[in-house]
Parts: sequence; C-alpha cells; structure tokens
Amino acid sequence: MRIFMAIFVALLAAGGVGCGATRRDAGTSSVTSPGLTGATVTFNSRDSGKDADSSVTVQLLRNNAELGAEARLVGTKFDDHATSGPLALSVSAPFRRTDVDDARLRLRMTPDGKDDWTFDLQLSLNFADGSMQRFAWNGLRLDNASPERTLPLAPARLP
Repeated sequence: MRIFMAIFVALLAAGGVGCGATRRDAGTSSVTSPGLTGATVTFNSRDSGKDADSSVTVQLLRNNAELGAEARLVGTKFDDHATSGPLALSVSAPFRRTDVDDARLRLRMTPDGKDDWTFDLQLSLNFADGSMQRFAWNGLRLDNASPERTLPLAPARLP
C-alpha cells in the first residue's frame, strides 16, 4: 500500500508541474506564417567593382539578430558596370514571412588592399506557400573605412 501511495503521489506531482505552464492563450493563432525556402541576391556594380581577392558575406537576420540565411563569396571578381548573380543564400534557420518587417540584411566585405565597391543590390525571398518578396537598395558602398552595412528590409520592399 505504501508503494501504491508513493507512486500515486509521484504521478500527481509530475502531472501538476507543467499544469498551465504550456497552455496556449485562446487568442493565439495556431496558423504559422510560411517559412523561407530560398533567398538570392543580385549585385549591380557601378563605377567600382569588387576585386577577386576581397570576400563578401551576405547575412539575412531576424529581429533578434538570429541568422536566417547566408552566403559568402570568396575569389569572385565583380566587374565595373556589371551584374553579378543571382547568388543563392543558404537557409540556416527558421525565417518566416512575418519576420520580414523587422529583418535586416548585413553585408560585410573583407577588402584585400584598398578595394572599394559601389553597387546596387536586389534581394529575393521565396516562401513555402509559393510567394516571393523582393527588395532593392541603390548606391551602396563598401570599402576599407566602411566594410560593413546593415540594411532594414521593410523600407526596401518592392511592390
């Protein structure tokens, strides 16, 4: 009988530990926003392209700075007045369509020597429901003095 009571008390305690702690609010929607399935960037170099020895990293970041997708380009020359891409980013973590309004795109160039690069940038995001969102930034520059830019997505959204 003692063993039965000990088991009964243990079961009650175990059942009560999480009681209510994981309950969903009645107002919470169980429908989730479509997830990111692919992302590409296209660079349109202006007067000054990127040297082959300078690397560039492109990172799609959620609001909490969590990495959603990334590409690293090494050994690739971007000619003056030329288009490079589209270049695919590797999706590395959950990124949902609802993340877009607070998301950012971070560009980092590791210049070799005195490289400077002026360009326009387009980003395309593809989601699991078949939808696509596009973004564009014009007149960007990365160089030795300013090798990194972080760009908000929301104001760059294209119709």
